[in-house]
Amino acid sequence: MLRFEVKNEQIERFSVLLSQHGKKRPKPNRNFDQFWAIEETVLRRALVLGGIKDISQKSVLFLGDSDLTSIAFSLFYNAKRVSVVDIDHRVLGFLKDISKNEGFPIELYEHDLRNPLDKARFNNYDVVFFDPPYTPQGVNTWLIRAMEATLETGDNKKRKKPEFLSIKQYFMCYGYTDRNTERGLKIQKIITSLGLIIQEKIRGFNEYHKAKSIGSKSDLYILQPTPQVNIRSLDIAKSYFYTGQKEKRMPE
Repeated sequence: MLRFEVKNEQIERFSVLLSQHGKKRPKPNRNFDQFWAIEETVLRRALVLGGIKDISQKSVLFLGDSDLTSIAFSLFYNAKRVSVVDIDHRVLGFLKDISKNEGFPIELYEHDLRNPLDKARFNNYDVVFFDPPYTPQGVNTWLIRAMEATLETGDNKKRKKPEFLSIKQYFMCYGYTDRNTERGLKIQKIITSLGLIIQEKIRGFNEYHKAKSIGSKSDLYILQPTPQVNIRSLDIAKSYFYTGQKEKRMPE
């Protein structure tokens, strides 16, 4: 099981960066299911990603990043390409300011992830990290976006080969309490239905401020596509996505 201990000097370095820019950080938007992860969690995420073999040669995509995981990663590691896609222009503006001031080469794109990604721009990524809306529909769609960004270009036969699929990794956060395990079961079924396998699951890996509905914690799923992935069926799921919007239908 992956275990990464955050060092005091890493916490201090990240804290200094946040203190320099924190006044401009936008508050969490409940409509987008935004809850800030605590600093140590963000750093643990960075360490997990940084521990990937040959990470400097990998392309890394963050599907949403109000927690600033891309910043923590870029503070300690280099990758071939680092990109962030987010619906919230406030978050993107804040990430842009930090990236510019700190010299981080992070690509930033505003996009509603309920809609498919641009195939010409988002393709051949190796690693995708995301903390999606905690609804089955939201998780299903974020997983599909991760698959689009990693699997949707090239010869279909090649994309079914284990040696190609084995270098693709999806890091997904999802939380449920021990009294609500049926939520975890639903997510497990979605993962399987998409042709993905859970290579590892770390319980309670993420800790959040004020996310009481999930006990302020969530698990980290490390997923990998298998030859059972149905690439041709990748499409958007038309339903509710954000838990804060269950009472009203999302616009088409």
